[in-house]
Amino acid sequence: MSKIRGSRNRKPYVGRWMLLLCILVVAALLVKVGLRLYDYYQYAEERPISWSFNKHSDDTLRVAFIGDSWAAYHASSDTLLQSLLSGDRRPASVTSLGNVGAKSKEIYQRFFTTSLPLLMQQPDYCVLSAGINDAVAKMGSGYYVHHYLLMIRLLLQAGIKPVVLEMPEVNYRAIAEREGWLMRIHHRISALMTGSEMYSFDAYRRDLWHALVENGLQDSVFFVKADAWNPDGYRDGRCLYRADETHLNALGYQKLDSCIASILKAKKVKKK
Repeated sequence: MSKIRGSRNRKPYVGRWMLLLCILVVAALLVKVGLRLYDYYQYAEERPISWSFNKHSDDTLRVAFIGDSWAAYHASSDTLLQSLLSGDRRPASVTSLGNVGAKSKEIYQRFFTTSLPLLMQQPDYCVLSAGINDAVAKMGSGYYVHHYLLMIRLLLQAGIKPVVLEMPEVNYRAIAEREGWLMRIHHRISALMTGSEMYSFDAYRRDLWHALVENGLQDSVFFVKADAWNPDGYRDGRCLYRADETHLNALGYQKLDSCIASILKAKKVKKK
């Protein structure tokens, strides 16, 4: 009988240990999720230039196109922009490098990794394409502006003229419809946390321009307004987009590149 009582007395202790173990597991998961969320929304710190640049003896006009998927898919149009920029006995070279789905923070961080070899070539100009993924993920205009300014300041310190593409108009609703329900919930929560609108990019555009003016950078960059190459806007200019209603097709890149070329050719860059 004593043995039976002893086994019964041990059951409450086992139950308490199991409860404590469950609490520890849940706490560990919460900490892990919290750390990931902190890293996800955390702003990147500004980093100094820590590399040397290649010096060129020729007079080639060099242009880098860095950023998100718009930069990645521009690679097939590099020769077009190159031909538009060539002239006045000065050849041109255009190189695009982008990452599909990259937000502004990742694009800035890649300045020190995968984009570094291109920047070390010290192009005359660097076209920046960023923001669509920030808006889709509801990161907030503050997040976007912070990292865009980091990119601009780094390029200026390196003697590279930034060419800022105003955030283009895309079908944000179509993007949301392609997402799974978990991602939709995640973006809803992000919108609440950052105060972002679900299907609007106006705050991103407005706040970036205001930040350029407030920091005295509006004259240090070439700013390419979205309506300069697509005056009809997205709804009336769908012929410039692919079927996904998010990325440019060949005609769209032709319009964009023609606008960029006209802006750059109107300016004279002193050879380094």
